[in-house]
Amino acid sequence: MDNSYQIYKDKVWQFLDNMAPDDVYLIEKLSTPETRQKFIACIKSYMDVKPWQGWLSFNKNYTKIYKIHEIIFKD
Repeated sequence: MDNSYQIYKDKVWQFLDNMAPDDVYLIEKLSTPETRQKFIACIKSYMDVKPWQGWLSFNKNYTKIYKIHEIIFKD
């Protein structure tokens, strides 16, 4: 894997780890047109490995990312 991609992915994942519940961000404000697809791919890979997708979700057209509150399930 390209080291520059890994560095970029690590920065994106760190940003996602630091998102608070109810945070909503416009993808266009967080990435350039040239990096937009790579940025979205990093978010998707983050969601693939985290339980409950890291409590993250996209809107329908992938222009926003938002984090919801964790739901505590009781037995």
